[in-house]
This record gives sequence, C-alpha cells and structure tokens, in this order.
Amino acid sequence: MPAERPARAEPRSYLFVPGDAPDKMAKAWAAGAADALILDLEDSVAPERKDAAVGTVRDFLSGRGEGGGPLLFVRVNGTEPERALREIAALPLAPLAGIVWPKLATIAQLAPVASALDALEARDGLASGHVGIVGIVTETAAALLNGADLGKGHPRLTGYTWGMEDLSAELGRAPLPGRTDAQKVLATHAQLFCLLTANAAGITPIDAVDANFRDLPALEADTRRGAELGFRSRMAIHPAQIAPIHEGLAPDAATLDWARRVLALAAENPGASAFKLDGRMVDRPHIRTAQAILSRIKAQ
Repeated sequence: MPAERPARAEPRSYLFVPGDAPDKMAKAWAAGAADALILDLEDSVAPERKDAAVGTVRDFLSGRGEGGGPLLFVRVNGTEPERALREIAALPLAPLAGIVWPKLATIAQLAPVASALDALEARDGLASGHVGIVGIVTETAAALLNGADLGKGHPRLTGYTWGMEDLSAELGRAPLPGRTDAQKVLATHAQLFCLLTANAAGITPIDAVDANFRDLPALEADTRRGAELGFRSRMAIHPAQIAPIHEGLAPDAATLDWARRVLALAAENPGASAFKLDGRMVDRPHIRTAQAILSRIKAQ
C-alpha cells in the first residue's frame, strides 16, 4: 500500500485531449484555460493508433516539467489491464498528476496498477504516491452494484467521475441527444452514485462531460446544478466548455456572503454549538460547509 499521496490543488476542470493529436495537446497546454488536461489513450484513439499514441503522449510529457501549466493526467485502457500497465510504464511519471482508470468496478482492480506505480515512482526517483488515480465508476452495471466497495477508497484515489456512453452500450440503449425521461432517470442515478461514492471514499466528486459543446448557457446551468448537489469539478471535451464550467462551479455572491457571515458568527461565539442567522439555526455542519466554500475560493 503506497504512502499518503502528496497534497495538490484540486482542479475545477479536466479537458480531454486525444493522445494521438500532438498539436491539440500543445494548444491546450499553451492556452492554460483548463485546470487539468487528460491525455486520452482510450476512447478518442482508434485501435490501430493506440500504440503510436503512447509514444506521442510520452514525447509530450517529456517536454513538461513538474511546475507550471495545467495538471496532467493520462486515461489508459483500463479494460485491458496488461496494455494499461505497459502504457503507464512507457510514460515519464514526473510531469503526471494522475492516471484516469476507466470502467472501475471494484477497488481490487487498483491493486496491480498501484503496485506498478510504486515501482515506477521508485524507478523515476519520485515519492511514493506522486501519481494519483481518478476512477470512472458508472460505466458498467457491475460498478453501480458495488458502491460499498468503491466507497472504501484507496490511498491512490483522488477522484471519481461518471459517464453514460459505456453504460448505455452495456444496457443496449441509444444515448439519444436531449433529455428524455428515461435518460434523465438513468443519468440521475449514475450522477448521484458517483457523488455519494466519492464522498464515502473521501475523494473529489467530478461531474461528467456534456457532449453538447455548443449550448454553453445550458452547460453553465447544469454545472451550477451539479455544484449545488456537491460536485466540485467537471470534465470537458472542448476548450469552449471550460469558462462555463468555472462559472457554474463558482459560488455566487449570496453563497459567499452566507459563508462569511457564518464564520464571523462562529468566531464571535466560540463556545456555542449553534446560533441563529437570518432566522435559521446554524450549527457545526453549516460551519464546516462555510469553511469548505471559502477554502476552495482561496485555492483558486
């Protein structure tokens, strides 16, 4: 079991970039709009190009130091564990903040990759726990039945996120555009599963991508709804989605004012377990919420 992972800033946005597109990777890095980039070796790369994409990602990472620019993640082909381990072994780990592991259904799936990362970090002279793992936990029916197991967490895990495309394929349903009632039911279940499982594991809940990258006002509104539920980050598939995601995740003026007044009252009444604010009772959970809101603002 690796040591406790190093503390890192929590990204608000993760932008997927195809791992076989060096120009897009360089452009996304230079733009610096997203807090994190996910260099994708899985779904956005055709099977016949996957081996070449590993070399492309390796070359891109080799030109990046540990500091400056967006955090860097690589999504590997986790459904083919041996391939995924070869992909990780081929990469320089120093610039990496983490690995994105798709179709995560059980914590036991992380044992081989965690052991491999231990050895590779030693190879590269890095502290144990340097590379985290983000798991995608709603892509199979099996995962959605394993909430108690996934909620145990793992020292390597930094976040859980969710998605509908692979789950839809497994269920034999068409992921039609728009929000039909059936799609809403399934998406809501997957979204809440991710949110609650991530919190049980003590890691960041990351909201899913929105494939419609043209309706940016709808994306911002949906991101704001996710933030109200408890999501603190979101995935993106297009650079234009980053600004609406950041706006949607940012606490509004009323929320910030509430948080500041809660902490001010707590400071004025250090011995009180509860007090009134705007005619409502405020107690320890509200204080923790206010502290979390303001700490995230300071970190950005």
